[in-house]
Amino acid sequence: MAVNNLLLVNLGSPDSPRTPDVARYLRQFLTDPYVINVPAPLRYPLVYGWIVPQRAANSAHAYGKIWGADGSPLVKHTREFAAKVAEELGPQWNVQWAMRYGSPSIDSVVQKTGGEDLWVVPLYPQFASSSTQTAIDEVVNALKPAHRQAWFKKDFYDDPLFISAQAQRIQTDIDQYQPDHLLLSFHGLPENHLTQLHPAHCFRSVDCCAQITEANRYCYRAQCMATVAALKSRLRFPADQIAVSFQSRLGRRPWIKPYTDTVIEDLAAKGARRVLVSCPSFVADCLETLEEIQIRLREQFLQAGGEELKLIPALNSTDVWVQNFSKMVRTWAGAEISK
Repeated sequence: MAVNNLLLVNLGSPDSPRTPDVARYLRQFLTDPYVINVPAPLRYPLVYGWIVPQRAANSAHAYGKIWGADGSPLVKHTREFAAKVAEELGPQWNVQWAMRYGSPSIDSVVQKTGGEDLWVVPLYPQFASSSTQTAIDEVVNALKPAHRQAWFKKDFYDDPLFISAQAQRIQTDIDQYQPDHLLLSFHGLPENHLTQLHPAHCFRSVDCCAQITEANRYCYRAQCMATVAALKSRLRFPADQIAVSFQSRLGRRPWIKPYTDTVIEDLAAKGARRVLVSCPSFVADCLETLEEIQIRLREQFLQAGGEELKLIPALNSTDVWVQNFSKMVRTWAGAEISK
């Protein structure tokens, strides 16, 4: 019986919350030209000489707040998810997982998968060059010496199986918590990451992300808006009480707006008291959800006059997500094979 190799790729984590390990991780992450897209002669001095020395200790402190007995939450959730998907898919699938930055590396995992072909799912619902494409390129480079073939699932932002699992996760907390507002906070990107892919379309009009077309097929913001629309259609919650924002900006360049920290302030100023936050660009909880939203943004909201802000956990390795994701993989692989 032929065995299919499935590789799940997530972003990565430092080996520990100690400053030297965090600095090493940041150097690998931030020198990726897909992440900071300036020429190498500028990027390396910027990262090594300025950003990492300025950020490593603070980032280490942030990681220390969320580090558990099992280590990095992102690594823990990704490992558990891969194990459950392997069980769900059965013996016809060899399921492995890797990180784009940090350990286990994509190259090390690819080398031990064996076989001829590889099915690869970067665990990012919405496509972005700084997450999805860099993972794809890393897999391609790892496969070159063996001349192996790979299939890549570039996104699943509006897949009904993803939307169904995400909507169930959100609705459960809505029903229990009874918020007055729901905030859908996506990871942010510099605006020029979008315009590089779709220079004739992105930010050319106020409604450029209203629908997905050939002109913006891989526009991250448009895919986020499509995820929002799909979730709104399934959630039992007033659409006018659902806000959308983008978090985790870095540096001085313009990032996708509106910014999450600004929206939080605005909601409090308008009288919101109980806010739920879901982060539909993350399928596993990590620094950006557990520390940025659950700790820092919650404190900011309380200081602005709100009563409570609660983070809805990511899909992680919940049964519904494991089952839906496995169905999604089978359907995708079957469609590719039949072409």
